[in-house]
This record gives sequence, structure tokens and C-alpha cells, in this order.
Amino acid sequence: MSTKRFKSAAVVLAALAGTAFGQFSFSGPDAYATPLRPAGVAVGDFDGVNGADLAVVTNNPDKVSLLFNTGVGTFTGPVDILTGGGTGPGHIVSLDANGDGIVDLAVALQNSNAVMVLQGNGVGGFATLGSFPVGADPRYLVARDFNDDGMMDIASANRDGNSVTVLLNSGAGFVGTSFAVGDEPRALTAGDFNNDGMMDIAASNHRDRNVSLLAGNGAGGFTPMGTLAVNPATRPDGLVAADLDGDGDDDLAVATGGPDFVSVFLNTGGLGARIDYPTGGVGLSGLAAGDLDGDGDMDLVGLNKDTNSMSLLANNGNGTFGAAQLMATGTSPDHAVVADLGGSTAMDIAVTNRDSDNTMVFLNNAIDDCDADFNGDGTADTQDVLAFLNAWTAGDPSADVNEDGSVDTLDVLVFLNAWNAGC
Repeated sequence: MSTKRFKSAAVVLAALAGTAFGQFSFSGPDAYATPLRPAGVAVGDFDGVNGADLAVVTNNPDKVSLLFNTGVGTFTGPVDILTGGGTGPGHIVSLDANGDGIVDLAVALQNSNAVMVLQGNGVGGFATLGSFPVGADPRYLVARDFNDDGMMDIASANRDGNSVTVLLNSGAGFVGTSFAVGDEPRALTAGDFNNDGMMDIAASNHRDRNVSLLAGNGAGGFTPMGTLAVNPATRPDGLVAADLDGDGDDDLAVATGGPDFVSVFLNTGGLGARIDYPTGGVGLSGLAAGDLDGDGDMDLVGLNKDTNSMSLLANNGNGTFGAAQLMATGTSPDHAVVADLGGSTAMDIAVTNRDSDNTMVFLNNAIDDCDADFNGDGTADTQDVLAFLNAWTAGDPSADVNEDGSVDTLDVLVFLNAWNAGC
């Protein structure tokens, strides 16, 4: 009898008819000390082995802390890279800055009004490529090719400058141009929001309670494209651009707090009417997206800094979202990334906890569709159901498909969901 281990695409409980309850399942979390006050986190294979590693911005002293993957979603380190005393590193992104196929890093230096680019050597080491001026108090970065030259550029949201600076990549460095947005932009994202084939920018204006849209011209220039109003009782923070409804164009999700919602603007020939989804937490700030349940659409992760939790919102497949599932984090979660950290192809989550001085990794208790072939004959059919039920009735350890140490009703639900999905 097969002893398959059910551990890849998130566990979604289902009945025989295949109706999902939207329950995500993650193991851990494992907490890694990244003192002090970890903020931004980026992901990339920095050393060329064992899959995705993590880079976490911390301070006192100001630094980037590298956590190296062992290959199974556990991490060693940290190994620290100093950014300079008083520079105030905050957000961080990974990119290939010089086109050599090796992962580099860009760090927002809040106190220096600059972005530092760290060039990777492919085996876990980094050297400073340079620091490039942006607007006042850069708080958030994205890396995209804004002028369609095949090189990755960088954009920063400058909180005290009420601007977005676009740093165009010359191949040897970066040259910035700033564009005005609203009052106190805290985050930004990039996508094609007007469906003209060119990259646009959205920036969340915390004090103005709206989102500025900048239309890209394909050559690195931008012009105002209006604003999107969030719920007037809330203030916007984190942003995500992604194809949420599966129609091939970029939609927008915005984290708003006080009260707390994820506001979704679906792209229907332009960003349409706002739909608010409660998060169940307080102090929503950071936002990330990824396919957490392996069903092919993008789910959302929101961080609730005042209630020390994250809200997971399952996509119904059409850009609408179910009720939030809350999971505990450390104290004051700051930033999150969604990536395959455990090597199973399932999307895992890493969260920095600013006041816990650690970074938590949540590994996805995923179900590989082909694990529905319980008897290992290459086909998912009724014989697999019979084989599983025989093992389950006998209390055989192979029937512990969710690997929680016991053979119980939950295993039946998990297996039937896998079997409904098929191979």
C-alpha cells in the first residue's frame, strides 16, 4: 500500500461534492532571531543551493540579515551586511540589477533618502554597487522594467516627499526621476492598470485616504492617471497588483486600516468599483499575494500589526474573497512575502515581527493533486478511495495524510479533497 506523504498546495477541507471550506493549513511557524526590529523581507536564491533564501532588514546596527535555506524550509544564519550607521534601512526587494542572472538586493535607506543596491556573487556574498538618491524618507520599493529595455529598474514610495522616484537602470547604475503623488505615500506597486501594455504605478496615500495612479509611457516616464478612493473611514497602506479574477489583466488590492479591510479594485477595462473585505484583525498594514491553496488563483495575506496576526483571504476564483482566516504571528508583524520556501512547490509565508525581533516562516501543509493516487497505480479512481478507507479503518499510519500524528476524520476530509481534485 502506498505511504504517500500529503504535503504540497494548501490543505482545503472538502466534502464529497468538493465544496471547500477555505481552510488554509500551515505548519510551524519556526521563528528565527533577526534583531533588532526587523522590517522588510525579500526572497531569492542568494547562494545558488537549497532554494529560496531570505533577506531581512534590521537595525541597531543598521543592516541586512541573510537567512540561508537548508532545502526543506528551515534556515541558518543570520549573516549580516551593514548598510552604514544611521542610514535607517526599511524596505528591501530582490532583483537582477546588472543582468548577470545572479540575485541582487535593493534597500530603502529612510534616513539617507537613498536606495542602496547590493550586488550578489551567487554564493551568498554581496558587495555595494552604490547608493542612489530618491525622495525624502523612502518607505517601500518595487523592482520592474519600467522602460522596456530588459533591465530591472526600481521605484520608491517617499513618505515625506509625497512622491514616487523611478530609478532607471543604465547597466552601471541608476538615475532617478521623481513624480508627485498624494500626502504620505506608504507603499506602491506596479502593473498595467489601463491595459495599454505599459507598466503603471499605484501609490497609497495614507493621509489623503486614496491611491494615486501614474500611467507609464513605456520609456520610464509617468503622468497622473487619477486617484482611487478607499473607504473614507480608513487609511491605505500596503498594495498588491495581481490578476485576481483570472482574466489576464492586473487588478489591485489595498490594505486599509481603522477599520480594517482589504479593498479590491478589479480591472474591467480599467480599475472598477471598490469591494471591501473585512480582515478580522486590527492595524492592517502589509499585504502580499500568492496561490496559497494550489487552485490556480491568487489569495491574499494581510498583516494586522495591532492584534499580532495575519489574515488569509481565499480567492473564490473570480476575484471575490471569502471570510478571512486569522493566524497568530509575533508582535507587530511588519512585512510578509509569499514564496516556495519548503521546496514542495507550495506557497509558504515569511513574516517579520518588528517587536518580537524575529522572522517567522509558515510552511504550507500542501496537498499534491497526484497524492490522490493513494494506491500508487498511476490513476486517481475509486480504487484509491477504497484503499484509503481500508487503511483508515484499520488505523494504518499511511492514512494519516495530513501528518498530524493521528488517523482521524480530518484525514478523510483532506484525502477526499485531493481525490476530487484528481491528478
